[in-house]
Amino acid sequence: MSQSAVGGANAAAQNTVADQVNRDPHARFRSRRVWFYLLAALFALSIVAFNIIRPITVLPRIAPSPGFAFIGSDGQLVTSEDQRGFLTLYSFTYLDCDTSCPQSLESIAALRQSVIAALPPDTPLRFVTISLDPERDTPERLRQAGEAWGLPTGAKEWQLLTGDPARLRATVGGGFRVYFSEPKEPTAESPGRVTFDPRYVLVDHLGIMRADYRTGALDPAILVRDVNLLVEEAANSDGIARLGYEAAHLFLCYPR
Repeated sequence: MSQSAVGGANAAAQNTVADQVNRDPHARFRSRRVWFYLLAALFALSIVAFNIIRPITVLPRIAPSPGFAFIGSDGQLVTSEDQRGFLTLYSFTYLDCDTSCPQSLESIAALRQSVIAALPPDTPLRFVTISLDPERDTPERLRQAGEAWGLPTGAKEWQLLTGDPARLRATVGGGFRVYFSEPKEPTAESPGRVTFDPRYVLVDHLGIMRADYRTGALDPAILVRDVNLLVEEAANSDGIARLGYEAAHLFLCYPR
């Protein structure tokens, strides 16, 4: 066969393909749609597989924790930035809240002791308790309460804070979303000076709220589990390991 004949055959084939495309202008669109559906199905299967296998478990990133500047038991300024680099468990009560109230200082101390005993000694965990009765809970009273639990004045491992009532309400009520009433004189019907919802909030080393425990009787085992999850995540926050943790957040691989 001559070269001219071969060239003519190739040109005819190209014209035939072009004619087919011209006759069906939606062919390319349908092909792209098929690929879109395949990718969407693959993504959905990945979500299901990741949640079933659950190679990594993470705590949700709830919201940034509120900024604050309060006064510690030593009379010195304590800010939210002072907690950066540490895991921090926030709690809320007042000194005159006895054991019958929903979240007393005694119950917080008992939780702290149980958790510390279960964690490695180098765990970067701090406890911060913010008073809900700041006008009565002065730094001096906080110091005395801390010493009763064996805490040196101004100890970093468990900080007892008070401050301006308006700023405190904005931080605790608006930032941590803890309901509490204005302090009042106790009565027979209402023996507590402050009515409040018990709450613990766990904040990570970057200042992000990661767990919100709406109870005054938090199980130490749950807190230990969650602290270990955050420590492990922080240790794997660089390099390729970070991709796995970001995937766990994307696929909502939270503790069950």
